[in-house]
Amino acid sequence: NNHIFGGELPTPAITIESKNNKNAYGWCSVDAIWKGEEVEVHEIGMASEHINRPFLETATTLLHEMVHLHNALNGIKDTSRGYTYHNKRFKQQCELHGMEYTVMTTPCEKNGWNKPNLTDHTKELIAALQIDESAFTIARTDFTGMKAQKKKTTWKWECGCGQIVRSTKPEVNIVCGDCGTHFENVG
Repeated sequence: NNHIFGGELPTPAITIESKNNKNAYGWCSVDAIWKGEEVEVHEIGMASEHINRPFLETATTLLHEMVHLHNALNGIKDTSRGYTYHNKRFKQQCELHGMEYTVMTTPCEKNGWNKPNLTDHTKELIAALQIDESAFTIARTDFTGMKAQKKKTTWKWECGCGQIVRSTKPEVNIVCGDCGTHFENVG
């Protein structure tokens, strides 16, 4: 907040909880939904099932949600389609606040400009904070705590233009013939 937003964002309630949407890594409330006698704050949530992704990916999700908070506070409508499609105003604010679009060259048909990357400068700022990355090595694997997790046998991949392929291997090197971007693992 201090380095990227000039300290202008109010402190939100940050939650780590299960989300029914398996593809959602995080979310930000458009209104101040946490209320006390003298305080009303927005919520930034992180999906407990995905908190153990590589640390910089988790940091990217948090910054992504901070951009949504910035936009909500400044009257910038950055999504449509039930808050799932990220429009060009979202892309512009990401680029003004420590992120860039190095892989996506066109918006995804389903979710728009939803996958920015951290700039090298932002990565340096995060490294300077000396965050204990080992705190991000576990994640919730199921909703009951009792069921054993099934062994994953298929993976879903999506390119920058929204094409989807599935594989039986956890690592593939596929480039989309339509948009020229590498497919990224989305589940």
